[in-house]
Amino acid sequence: MATVVVAGATGFIGKRLCDHLKETGWNVLRLVRDGQEGELHWDGIAPGDWEKGLEGAAAVINLAGAPITLPWTEENRELIRDSRTQSAEAIARAILKAESPPEVWVNSSAVGFYGDRGDELITEEAPAGTEFLSEVCVAWEEAAARWELPKTRLVLMRTGVVLGRGGGAFEPLLSLSKAFLGGAAGDGRQWMPWISLDDMCRMYAFALDEEKAEGPLNGVAPEPVRNADLMASVRKALGRPWAPSAPEFALNLASKVGGPDPSMLLDSMRVVPRRAKTLGFTWKDRDLDALVAKLVA
Repeated sequence: MATVVVAGATGFIGKRLCDHLKETGWNVLRLVRDGQEGELHWDGIAPGDWEKGLEGAAAVINLAGAPITLPWTEENRELIRDSRTQSAEAIARAILKAESPPEVWVNSSAVGFYGDRGDELITEEAPAGTEFLSEVCVAWEEAAARWELPKTRLVLMRTGVVLGRGGGAFEPLLSLSKAFLGGAAGDGRQWMPWISLDDMCRMYAFALDEEKAEGPLNGVAPEPVRNADLMASVRKALGRPWAPSAPEFALNLASKVGGPDPSMLLDSMRVVPRRAKTLGFTWKDRDLDALVAKLVA
C-alpha cells in the first residue's frame, strides 16, 4: 500500500481528503501541528523528525495555511502569506534531503491567483492578478516551484470555491439564506468558480495518479456561475424565493468588524478546468442546483 503524507490534514478539505484517500487504497500519514501517536508533528517551518515521513513515501500533499477569511490586518496578511510559503519551503527542503523522495507533490494554491477578471474566460495559462490574494498565490507557488526536484513531479492545485458541509464557503451562505439574507453580493454578476468537496478530493487523488498532471491545475467544476445564481440555488433548496442583496458598502462595513475582505465576494473569476478536462478527469457534481439540494437535505 503506497503512502501519502498530507500536511494541513485537519482543515475543511484536509479531513475529507484523508478519508477519501484511505477509501481509495492509500496509506495516509497526517502531518499536523498537534496530533496523536503515529502522526507526524511539525510547526510548518522548521526541519525535524517529521521529514523522515517523506522518505519512501509515494506522494505528499500540502494544504497548510492560515485561513484567508481572517481580517486582512497587516499582521494577518503576513500570517496568511508566510504560513503558506514557509510550509511549502519546508516540504521542498525535506524532499531534497530524502534518498527516496516522493514521486509526486501536490501543493495547494487557489484561483485567487488570477484576481478580478470580469467576464474573461480563465484557463491555467492566464497570468496572475495584482491583488493581495494574487500576490499570496504567486509567492505560494514560487515557494514550491523554485526548487530543483528532479525525482518529484509537482502539481499546483488552484482550488476554487469548495462547496460542502462542515466548513468552507457553504456554511455561512446557508446560514444567511436560512435567515432570509441570502441575496447576491453587490450586483451578483461576478463569476464564482465552484467545485464540490467530493470532486475536489477526487481531483487531488487524480493528480497523484495521473503522471501527465504537472504544473498548475484549476480545481473547479466545468461551469462557473455568477454569485447571484449560486445564492439563488441555495434559496431554492430552502424554499426562499427572494432575499435582499448585500450592497458593496455593507460588505465593506462588515469587513471592518471582523468579516471577510469584500474582494472575496466581489471579485469575478470565470475560471475553467482546461487541463483537468484534457487529462481526462470526470466530475460527479456538475449541476449546481443538484449539489446544493443534496447539501441542504
